Amino acid sequence: MGADRDTMNESVLCFGDDDSLIGIYTPAATRGRRPAIVLVNSGVVHRVGPNRLYVNLARQLAAADYPVLRFDLSSIGDSSPRSDALGFEQAAISETSAAMATVGRESGATRFILCGICSGADISFLTARDQPTVVGAVLINGRALHGVTDDAGDALEAAVDSALGATTSAHYLWKSALFNPASWRKLVSGQVKPLELLGVIGRPLMRRFIAHEQVPAAARELRDAFDAVLGRGTALLMVYSESDPAIDYMQMMFGKEMKKIAAHRNFTEVHLAAADHTFTPRQSRDALVAVLRRWADARFAG
Repeated sequence: MGADRDTMNESVLCFGDDDSLIGIYTPAATRGRRPAIVLVNSGVVHRVGPNRLYVNLARQLAAADYPVLRFDLSSIGDSSPRSDALGFEQAAISETSAAMATVGRESGATRFILCGICSGADISFLTARDQPTVVGAVLINGRALHGVTDDAGDALEAAVDSALGATTSAHYLWKSALFNPASWRKLVSGQVKPLELLGVIGRPLMRRFIAHEQVPAAARELRDAFDAVLGRGTALLMVYSESDPAIDYMQMMFGKEMKKIAAHRNFTEVHLAAADHTFTPRQSRDALVAVLRRWADARFAG
């Protein structure tokens, strides 16, 4: 993986309101017509990504001639808090859209691929839903694609205590909390301290969430959003770690409709064996990069 080791021609970009958002731009090795890629924050982990996953992705994809921007959403990493009262979901979509505009100006790209893991996948899909210039989205272990709203966050939080009784290791519990969209929302709003994030979205919790009265409506909206995004030609790549709860999430939200989605020409689903939620082993990260690059080249290299 030479591109990850070599000295890179990267630059720091400030953008958004009052230049309050910070990102790292990795230009394509050869300037061309390929889409620009935006890597979206995962939970409270800043732009390097879990286990430096986003650094590796950015450099490998730039070496393959895709310009890449990895950035911090407001209140994460080096980006400043917002000065307005815009809700979490709306703010994240707005800031991701600003990142698209910024990397477009730098690279000349007019088409974009969004990519994120866990809550970053959720924001990537929600932005793709709203932005027709998004021609591809890579959704890695996404668990709240229906929307990271206050109500959904509260519904998830309400099930955390009972889910903690599941026979799961403390290490997994901590990682699940770190990438829980509800925990992220509360952290950036100052409602909780980082050590209070020890919660879990596991299979028991997701089943309780699906049983919540708000879920049938959310599931219908999500199915409609998938139909709209795929129908307009946006390619979706969904990547799952082995046995990740996101697999249950999609099955529960889509039910029998999942077969229809899976058969769509613009939909690709990949399961990576022996990969954990945050792709801790280097071989898992390398496998993920390879999957993403093959998918992108097949769709957009021409």
